[in-house]
Order: sequence, then structure tokens, then C-alpha cells
Amino acid sequence: MKTWLALIGAPSVVLGCLTVNYALATAACRLGGHALLDGVSGASFIVCAGATLLAWQRWLDERRRLALSTPDTAGRPARAGFVAAVAAGVGALSVLSVIAISIPQWLLSAC
Repeated sequence: MKTWLALIGAPSVVLGCLTVNYALATAACRLGGHALLDGVSGASFIVCAGATLLAWQRWLDERRRLALSTPDTAGRPARAGFVAAVAAGVGALSVLSVIAISIPQWLLSAC
């Protein structure tokens, strides 16, 4: 579960952040600030970073498990570690995407 949250959930959160920010642009313009947009981006950043950290921890656990494996269990495929590493990469890319989405709203007016 730790890996799937970063693998599937984090990119979905990025798309949701982009969609909600676009929907709130009119309201942010009316209010004269971009606190709403920053709140959505901040929450998205926290969720993506948390999912990435969970996947990273799973990857480290799998590396430890493989390092401590006996010759009996060494033949077991390292699929879980690979998926966890890919999930950590996807999660990190999602975190960077949320930051990239947020940069224009920090620099430009909501109107």
C-alpha cells in the first residue's frame, strides 16, 4: 500500500491540484489574493511529499531485507523493491510538479 499511494495517488493529487486551482482562480481574483490557491497547493505538496516518503521507506526496507537474506530466500525476485523505487521516483516528480504549478501563482496576480 505504501508504494501504490505514491505510484497512483501522487500524480492524481497533482492533477487535482491543477484542476482545483483553475476552478478557484475566479474566487481568488474576487478576494484580491491568492491564499486559496496557496492552500490547495500546500495541501497537495504535503500529501505528495508524504506519499513519496512512504515509498522511500518501503524501498529502504526492501533493500535491507535483500541485504540480510539467506541463500534460501535470495532467489526471491526483488520486484517489491523495484516497484518501491519507481514509486519514490514518481512521487518525487509529483512533488516537483506541485512546486512548478505553484511558482506562477506566487509571481503573478490571480487576476
